[in-house]
Amino acid sequence: MSKKFSIRIASDTSREKVFAEIYYNNEEWAEISQEEENPVVVFSPPLRGKYWEFSLEEALAALEKAKEELLY
Repeated sequence: MSKKFSIRIASDTSREKVFAEIYYNNEEWAEISQEEENPVVVFSPPLRGKYWEFSLEEALAALEKAKEELLY
């Protein structure tokens, strides 16, 4: 996983379970929630520009790492 990605396991009083926030260069890119029966990923729009763009391998590695930290 690229050093530009970081993962934070977070909690919120409005939710029953913790969730994983995935950041790219300190800007939230995605969140994995386990509030539903199966985990759900929600993608955030970038603050600047029209879309996110990075290699598929980097994105998949960040999602997999967040999943591991959240669910295992």
